[in-house]
Amino acid sequence: MKNRMHVLATTAAVAAILGFSAGMAQAEVTLKAATSQPPKGGFLGDTLTVLGSALKEKTNGEITLKTFYSGALSSNERELAEMAQSGAVDIAVGATTYILGWAPSAKIFDLPYLYESVGHYKKVVQGEVGDFIKSEVEDDGVKLIAFVLPGFRSIFNNVRPIKTVADANGLKIRSMQSPVYVEMFKSMGMLPTPMPASELYTSLQLGTVDAGENDPASVVSWGWKDVIKYYSMDRHSISVNVVVMNKAKFDGFPPDTQKAILEAGRAAENHQIDYITGAWAQSMELIKKSGVQVNEVDDLKPFQDSVKHIVDQFDKEIGHGLVQKVRDAAK
Repeated sequence: MKNRMHVLATTAAVAAILGFSAGMAQAEVTLKAATSQPPKGGFLGDTLTVLGSALKEKTNGEITLKTFYSGALSSNERELAEMAQSGAVDIAVGATTYILGWAPSAKIFDLPYLYESVGHYKKVVQGEVGDFIKSEVEDDGVKLIAFVLPGFRSIFNNVRPIKTVADANGLKIRSMQSPVYVEMFKSMGMLPTPMPASELYTSLQLGTVDAGENDPASVVSWGWKDVIKYYSMDRHSISVNVVVMNKAKFDGFPPDTQKAILEAGRAAENHQIDYITGAWAQSMELIKKSGVQVNEVDDLKPFQDSVKHIVDQFDKEIGHGLVQKVRDAAK
């Protein structure tokens, strides 16, 4: 009888523990996300809202997302990435330029005139190249759950329209903190000044720099349309951001939840690609309404020729056959 009572008590205790564990597994977890972008518009649009909805749906309500927009926690995208790495936030959005220390191969997105279309970009990030870059950040404390396409980047400035490479000569331009971008602008005869995007508005106002460059949606969302005179569509490169998650947080979930998180990331990624295609036209209208003089660059070949050596130079540095894989994805 005593043994039977002991067995019953042990069984009850185990059942209570299992019940508690099951309750914990089903408890709602709120992930904190941060971005420099507004909750609507810009290049991100409602992508993080879509991510949050997909997370909740695919985890049966286990995970919800609370997002801090418009630089509420920081407008510096390097800081945001580091906050995700440290666990100060669970998820952050930022340009690949700011994670080159974690993913050196992300330079593949900076190379000039390498990407032909949105469809080409999608094949790259959702193929071998994207998978390789995701694997590179694994040992740096983050999990890359989605890529974001702000758009094709062009030069804006306060001095003159840029119609030829000679027009770019001597302009002091804010550059992303990427060796590819620095070399690219030097090759165009410009004077690159690396600085965070968050400092560009004031730098243009004060004349610290003459120029900057970015995609139309970013020109609107960062407010640069209000402090520039000319926007010349040379479309020298694409801009890519990433959505990264603290890896310890990700690893703390069971495998089925991890799978759901990655599926939610892909859903948000696909949504953003569809969104940005329409957002470009709307952004260009807003830029023109602000009084900015927009011009197409009719002959891109001189621009392409001035920087074509950069692809060969960084192809060797990036390695792993990634440049050829990007080119193959266009076929």
